[in-house]
Amino acid sequence: MADIQTDINSSYPLTAFRYKATIGGDEVNFSEISGLTLEYESTEYKEADAGGVSTAQVAGQHNTPTLTLKRGLFEKSVDLYDWFNNMHTDDFEKKDVIITLLNNTNEAIMTWMVANAFPTKFEGPSLDATSNEISFQSIEIKGDSIVIKYV
Repeated sequence: MADIQTDINSSYPLTAFRYKATIGGDEVNFSEISGLTLEYESTEYKEADAGGVSTAQVAGQHNTPTLTLKRGLFEKSVDLYDWFNNMHTDDFEKKDVIITLLNNTNEAIMTWMVANAFPTKFEGPSLDATSNEISFQSIEIKGDSIVIKYV
């Protein structure tokens, strides 16, 4: 039976709904996380010689990651807002953010670590008197770098 489960685990892609997030050492639940992106700018380099003009693409600097973290709004749940609201002071707090993808048995498969992250945008819920949808809040954070590790 264990061999069948091992075959299934190695044959099927990982699901994206089982994960956890840690911000500055505190585990925080989110319903959606996006922006786990590594990206380099590219620059076009042109050179003229006797044969004409040649063009080459070269890699530039890497872009800093911007994550969007979304979760339901609960009564007296102001921790994300407090972190964002403290950004206007000169001693604001940067935190490491760790996103961990889990397998079907809740074991860590891979992690994304965003170093020295700080919030750049906080968005409250969209309010609509004709709707009965859940209220969501989201926070956008930027970090210095992102490191991916397979566990």
